[in-house]
Amino acid sequence: MKKILIIFSALAVLFTACETDFNVNAAWEETIVVYGLLDASTDTQYIRINKAYLGEGDAIRMAQYPDSINFNPSSLDVIIYKLESNDTTDIVQLDTMLIIKDSLDVNGNPGLFSIENNIIYSAVFPSAFFTSGNNYAIWIRNLDSGNQVWATTEVISDFSFKNTNLLINFPFGFYNPDLPDTSRVLSKTIEWNKSENGTIYQLDLIFNYLENGILKSLVWSQPLEYSEGGPTMQSKLEGEKFFNFLSQNLTPDVNVIREFTHLDLVMTVGTENLETYIKVNEPITGISQQRPSFTNINNGIGIFSSRFTHIVNNLDLSDDTKDYLINELGRNFQ
Repeated sequence: MKKILIIFSALAVLFTACETDFNVNAAWEETIVVYGLLDASTDTQYIRINKAYLGEGDAIRMAQYPDSINFNPSSLDVIIYKLESNDTTDIVQLDTMLIIKDSLDVNGNPGLFSIENNIIYSAVFPSAFFTSGNNYAIWIRNLDSGNQVWATTEVISDFSFKNTNLLINFPFGFYNPDLPDTSRVLSKTIEWNKSENGTIYQLDLIFNYLENGILKSLVWSQPLEYSEGGPTMQSKLEGEKFFNFLSQNLTPDVNVIREFTHLDLVMTVGTENLETYIKVNEPITGISQQRPSFTNINNGIGIFSSRFTHIVNNLDLSDDTKDYLINELGRNFQ
């Protein structure tokens, strides 16, 4: 379900990025919008396919109708090809699935787009389908109009943290009361090996806790790291920022009892095309408000690329850090 939510968020960015690509006075022309990230860390892949719409009247009102943005699923053939030296070695045809999208956006406001018949194209892939050194192509054909779009990508097939055993066996220590006052809050450096075809890295620390017996989580996302220099990379988790993050996202409440359970460490790695797509769609801060466009979809718009998600579960905090949560943070931990 998290993947599906990510797809919806990225789709909104996609429409924003392409706002200058259409001539409103031109005759209608079918434009297929594709958003797909192959993830070799999971067997189920999801592709979002929509159509850009143009018509007389209020564009926001048109967005409320599902047939303005969705193709008839029976009209599309969607196939992923595994390529080796430009020859096809395996194929998977995607099926459609309907999902229910919340009528409110992430800020609790009504969304612009229809929440009916949200269509995702998906398939379960064979275990050996994604391998290093191969390219992968998507081919989409509208059986009604004959329109076709296609794109290719390399994949990221693996990732590893350095010294994973140390992460598992040695708790994260963000506080040591035995040190001088100015040195008691500590940092932890996470190191990893670069992945083949990986150029952009997103590290998330997930803080899991019980609140009145109900399991909840907070995701502390680190700044994006870009591949440069040697074969390894690192990110520093600063203790002061960790405690500030918890303080900002948890409110004091005498009616609440909280208990830390565990940490999860998540790394998401992206390709060069995904890096470019993210940079192009960053907020515009300069004088010029013209946004450049980027797509690697032939005869369409959007992105077809790859990521890899690596998770290390059930990590612990040091006893001193847990004591700080209970006695110093002021957020009702026990």
